[in-house]
Amino acid sequence: MATAKEYNDNVKREINIDVEALLQAIQRRSAGNVQEFIDNEQAHRVNVDGVAYNSYSELAEAFELDIRDYAISEVNR
Repeated sequence: MATAKEYNDNVKREINIDVEALLQAIQRRSAGNVQEFIDNEQAHRVNVDGVAYNSYSELAEAFELDIRDYAISEVNR
């Protein structure tokens, strides 16, 4: 499972995102191609149908998805 860290303004903290699940949901909602570009560990960019999104939060918002639905939470034992 590919993950990414991103700061979310809604929850005011950094969250871990299940990138594969998010991109699969976007693929189901879009008619075209989904391309992910990773310049470095902190910079994620996704192109969907020729439109560039500079963060996973921005991408989820554009497709009316709640980024928290794709958050990974770790439980301490």
